[in-house]
Amino acid sequence: MSRTRTRQRRPIILLRPVPRETPLHRVWAGTKVLSAAALSVAVSFAPSWTGLGILLAVLVVGLLVARIPRGVVPTIPWWVFAVLAVGLVLNAAGGGLTAYVRTMLLGVGLLVLASLVGWTTRLSDLVDALPVLFAPLRLLRMPVDEWVTVCALALRMLPTVRAEMRVLFAARKVRGRPGIRTPAGWWQEVADSVGAVVSVSMRQVRDLGDALAVRGPRSATRPPLRLRLGDVLTVLVVAGACTAITVWG
Repeated sequence: MSRTRTRQRRPIILLRPVPRETPLHRVWAGTKVLSAAALSVAVSFAPSWTGLGILLAVLVVGLLVARIPRGVVPTIPWWVFAVLAVGLVLNAAGGGLTAYVRTMLLGVGLLVLASLVGWTTRLSDLVDALPVLFAPLRLLRMPVDEWVTVCALALRMLPTVRAEMRVLFAARKVRGRPGIRTPAGWWQEVADSVGAVVSVSMRQVRDLGDALAVRGPRSATRPPLRLRLGDVLTVLVVAGACTAITVWG
């Protein structure tokens, strides 16, 4: 009698904060966004082993302070490791193994950095930080209010679209799929899924447009900015890390 064990795949969690009360969760969303951008730019221009090590140290400290559990890491498909292994072999044969490994580590580090911001920031806090982050563009007479409104609507609609897509894929899973053994069958499956997602998104856009037409135009509000000790410490740590990457990287 053979026993088959199926491991439940952990889904990708995007822009969904981990429910914690930590100092990093209480840092202002704009501080985290600007810090992530500064680190990304600094390590991208100096992707050396020293720069990657400093980025890794900052990420480890951030993950420990925010108490991020291991369960938030999604299950990586096997074909991702297969593609990375093929690239590793090809670059090793061509003499570019070191550059390839540094590039992979840089990509993983930036992905974890962006995920850390999403794991510790609520969408509402990110929306409230947009008017402050875009405020300097008013000096250039840019349509800041329109940009903030569009970004705020897009961010606020993400949970709704995500829930609709979850229901859609659950319904397709319950319905069951016939055996797909040809590339044409896979392509048809992808086309059907994309068409269903577009149909659901168009319905959501129509309902949102009707609601906005009834409400009427409103200007973007700028909430009061309150920086705390955690913001100051975050800025100091990130500034020190960026300086070290620039000097020793």
